[in-house]
Amino acid sequence: MDNLQPITTLLVIIVMIGSFLLSFIPILPGPIIPWVVGMAFGILNGWQRLTPATAVVMTALMVIGATADYWRPLLGAKTGGMTCRTSLGSMIGGIAGTVLIPIPLLGTLIGCIAGALVVELLQFGDLRRALAAGQVALKLFIIGYALNIALSFAILLTFLISLLTTA
Repeated sequence: MDNLQPITTLLVIIVMIGSFLLSFIPILPGPIIPWVVGMAFGILNGWQRLTPATAVVMTALMVIGATADYWRPLLGAKTGGMTCRTSLGSMIGGIAGTVLIPIPLLGTLIGCIAGALVVELLQFGDLRRALAAGQVALKLFIIGYALNIALSFAILLTFLISLLTTA
């Protein structure tokens, strides 16, 4: 069974890299997928190659990424002048855009901006204010997208460092 460990480790590394690549798809929960792969490997390997300390770091990174959609719009609403309704409209618009315009990244982006524009127009009837909200929604989308990719990469890197230091 010990002679299968290098092959198993190599397969898990390939799956982990693949799970990181999935974080580039905006609708998928980026950091959660590599975290699940890492935790599954840790459990199956008896926490020998993936240490408990590494699991804690990976979990913290995953929690930050998994909850970002809830706290990030609030930060943007405060700094960018968007209302909570507009932030919610942007999030719902992003989901609708992903479904209705199934072009990766583009559909989500269009939906986020359109959701913010529509809610702001309905709420205040001011086109300039709606366009400003659309710009804030664009900025928040780009920040969120980059954050998910960065956190997924950090999980992958943490996993690889654990493998290298426990060999």
